Amino acid sequence: MESIDTSFNAAKQKKKKQKRTRTIIIIGAVVVLAVVGTIIAISFSQKSSRGTSTLSYRATAVSSGEISTTIDGSGTLAALESQDVITTEESTVTAVNFKPGDAIKAGDVVMTMTSSEVESQLDDLNDQLSDTRTSLATAKQLLTNLNVTASKGGIVKDIQALVGSIVDDMDYLCLIATDGKMQVLIPATDEMEQYDAVIVQVGEDTQEGYITKIVDGMATIVFTDNYYPVGTSATVLNESGATLGTGSIDVNEYVEVTAASGKIAKVKVTDNQKISKSSTVFTLAEGAPTATYTALKNTEAELLTQIAELEALLTVKADTDCTLTSLSVEPGDTVAAGTTVCSMTGTGGFTIALSIDELDIASVKLGQNATVTLDALNGEFTGTVTNISYSGSGSYVTSFTATISTEPIDGAYPGMSASAEIITDTSGETLIVPVSAVQYEGDSAFVYLADDGVKMGAMLGDGALDLDKLTKVTITTGMSDGSYIAISAEGLAAGDVIWVPERTSSATYTADDSTTANYFMTQGGMTMPSGTSGTFQPPSDMGGGNFQPPSGN
Repeated sequence: MESIDTSFNAAKQKKKKQKRTRTIIIIGAVVVLAVVGTIIAISFSQKSSRGTSTLSYRATAVSSGEISTTIDGSGTLAALESQDVITTEESTVTAVNFKPGDAIKAGDVVMTMTSSEVESQLDDLNDQLSDTRTSLATAKQLLTNLNVTASKGGIVKDIQALVGSIVDDMDYLCLIATDGKMQVLIPATDEMEQYDAVIVQVGEDTQEGYITKIVDGMATIVFTDNYYPVGTSATVLNESGATLGTGSIDVNEYVEVTAASGKIAKVKVTDNQKISKSSTVFTLAEGAPTATYTALKNTEAELLTQIAELEALLTVKADTDCTLTSLSVEPGDTVAAGTTVCSMTGTGGFTIALSIDELDIASVKLGQNATVTLDALNGEFTGTVTNISYSGSGSYVTSFTATISTEPIDGAYPGMSASAEIITDTSGETLIVPVSAVQYEGDSAFVYLADDGVKMGAMLGDGALDLDKLTKVTITTGMSDGSYIAISAEGLAAGDVIWVPERTSSATYTADDSTTANYFMTQGGMTMPSGTSGTFQPPSDMGGGNFQPPSGN
């Protein structure tokens, strides 16, 4: 099995290496073949020919593997993370702690600067911070009255706070319905008009209501509250009993019960309970801060954040592990606002921007895996599609950009040439055979199963193998990469030996039954048939030279 998988993987690796030089080879080959075709055409017109075609069968084992469809492209590596330090105010450099090329750890201080404008702003913020902290020192820190009361009387609705709830970020603890009404919103129709009387059915209960407004295609119906829970479904009927719509009921007029901070110790009311003004609705736990104290603490936190941001302008730190790639200042330099004083390139990974043809972009998705190779380094590296440009470019053929992101690659640097294959589809682990192994009989596909004892690599000529006596295994074909194809078949397993037809062709060309023309390429050009003279040199755009036809032609 190891040798089977190795042959399949070797074929895949060979294809990837071939792609790197395929374009250049094709361009050169087209030119060469054009000239060669001319030579052969002349030779054919004056010489007789004969050719032979030999069919043989090679014993090959079924292997297991994965067929993938890919889209490939090339580009250059760019750092996944980079940091350019640009001054926001006129500044003077006081110290530089690294030089270009140095490795820097996240949080290291790269340089320090001073700026009269920034320092003036810092002085103002520090004065505000001092005043805030003075107020905090005299502010009442903890609540003495822990009761949360209702500002108006009404019916308790939509209780949000439970025992143990932290109220600091809650919009409200509950609602107090103040007018004894509820409302329901339904889609409006052309027959509806404002102030029309309707019937609202809630469960088995019905109430008279009316349309108070129609806005943005929605009609608001107000009706008497019979202690209905918020969110209960209601059906609206016209006076004739026809259904107009269904919606969830909500409070009509209400006030919110809120608390600035603290933790709920007790809930003193229940849903749909009627209460009077100043009734205790909730009780907070001991240790709840006063609203004034909470506001001052928030102001203090905001000031500290602003101070830290300004100080960061004067103390340049590395955001991540990186390399100092450029430095344009030295201690004592004064630079204007908007000046880039240094650049740092992260070591956390790379990106590659690939140009994808408009015919292929639809098959590229975020999160797809990619295989990355570098001209300067051996091996393959994994990547992921992390961005797709949905804006195409190009005058005749539109292309789009897909960005591949990789993990850190030892020995790689931004700007290195890279190629990537995006895996757009995969067969998953399956049986694999060479494409030429698959035979067809009508709409049915099959492979020839070798007899027991036939070893992988054995070769037999066409006449030496009786195909009629071989077992034909019917298969279902799947994805193909051009060399191998995925198959499935009952009773066929990896390691089974099959016969794969191979056809080889050769041709000889004779003049006067005495000369055999054998054309073959050499490093310097093309060698002519035996008995003829002349040389072929590449065209001028491939290195210069000219073509001299064979003598006598």
